Amino acid sequence: MDDLEKKVVDLIAEVLVDVNKENIQLDSKIVEDLGAESLDIYDMIALLEDEFGMEITDEEVEQIQTVKDVANFIRNHRKAS
Repeated sequence: MDDLEKKVVDLIAEVLVDVNKENIQLDSKIVEDLGAESLDIYDMIALLEDEFGMEITDEEVEQIQTVKDVANFIRNHRKAS
């Protein structure tokens, strides 16, 4: 796991307080495996937007399923900027 992926895991763990950080894997599905609900998703998105200085649209959120998807989205968004 690289630094960006570790940061994403930290931020997800910050929002999903009932999930042990050690149980968050790159292939973990945010809703199905980690139990995130819609409010958790929006809290997570707000944290990611603040942390990485980007905006994530509702359409983009719908495409993000796993922890790895989050990290890849950030990487791709950074390259596009």
